[in-house]
Amino acid sequence: MIISASRRTDIPAFYGDWFLNRLEAGYCKIVNPYNEKVSTVSIKREDVAGFVFWTKNLVPFTNKLETIRQMGYPFYVLYTINKYPEALEPNVVPAEHSIKCLKDVADKYGPRAAVWRYDPIIFTSITQRDFHIQNFEEIAKELDGSIDEVVISFAQIHNYKTVVTNLNFASNVHGFAWEDPSSEIKLELAKELFDIAKSYNMKLNICCQPEFTPLE
Repeated sequence: MIISASRRTDIPAFYGDWFLNRLEAGYCKIVNPYNEKVSTVSIKREDVAGFVFWTKNLVPFTNKLETIRQMGYPFYVLYTINKYPEALEPNVVPAEHSIKCLKDVADKYGPRAAVWRYDPIIFTSITQRDFHIQNFEEIAKELDGSIDEVVISFAQIHNYKTVVTNLNFASNVHGFAWEDPSSEIKLELAKELFDIAKSYNMKLNICCQPEFTPLE
């Protein structure tokens, strides 16, 4: 069993001590958000093939990764680094710290232990197409030689009411406009990011949106 830890919250950033306590206990409990049913999940070493850690700030968790490795658990880290303006990411650590941390993980545990995520891609008047191209390449250049995979996805704005609400609120406060462009525009940007990633020896993958996968 491979355990995703976690897409619901940032465990490495905020709940590292809790996670190690659960490893020591050998289990954790999960609440189903739809019916509130509580399930007990074994996280004993013999029951776990590995962990996938999702985070925007691995710094508080770096020492814990070594403990997890010593306990014999395989893992890899999905590290989101967008380098967006503060109007879109007001509480995210500076990108340079995240880039260094991701490189350190790759150097210590190997390139397959670290995956860069550039997502969600949001189109606004302060993050237009040219912004994403330049921004993506700047980060890719910093990570060149450390990692070999990057994952992107486009914001699914109209699938979630809270996303629309949050974008409207932020745009009103900070004075920018946002849009959800056509699939053609998204695919064209994906192709350009694919070429940039390839130039830095990275494989670009699309998360849960196969319709935007560029053809090589």
